[in-house]
Amino acid sequence: MDYRFAIRCWQDQAGDENAKANIFVNDTQVATEVEITATEEASAQVVSFEATGLPAGNDDGSVTCNVKIVLVNNYYVDASTDRNIWINGIAYLPKNLNGVYKGAISNPLTDFANFNEYNPPFYLPTSVVGDQLPDDFWDAAIAADGFYYTPVYGGDNGVTFTCRLTSDNSI
Repeated sequence: MDYRFAIRCWQDQAGDENAKANIFVNDTQVATEVEITATEEASAQVVSFEATGLPAGNDDGSVTCNVKIVLVNNYYVDASTDRNIWINGIAYLPKNLNGVYKGAISNPLTDFANFNEYNPPFYLPTSVVGDQLPDDFWDAAIAADGFYYTPVYGGDNGVTFTCRLTSDNSI
């Protein structure tokens, strides 16, 4: 099954270039050196990408996929001069049998940069791990049923979100 994903993000800008990210779904690279230009949450950027050949979701949410974001151009001088990426939402839409993505407002969906088109806006990941995140980082987000601001630092492994793939009978 094919899905269209969206990540709402911005950067801590440092040095002479914007943050760049590689994005993987289940270890398959789906986006290369995506430039993150937004510099604050109020004007967060939506990065959209397609992942093909994933399993069909189900009603209990036990089918998952991993979405990994890696900062590829790390830049660090000190705590106030440190390039990072921040994420505060992941959403997706399955492609329907007619080969289109059906958005919350538009059918078919053609503006993949509009986070509000993803219906529902997002499913809370079941876990978030990263080489520079504490082991219990995502526990409080799950308990509060809300998406945390997740930093992607310049470590080797980036940050991996485990996302539930649920069925959508309306497609």
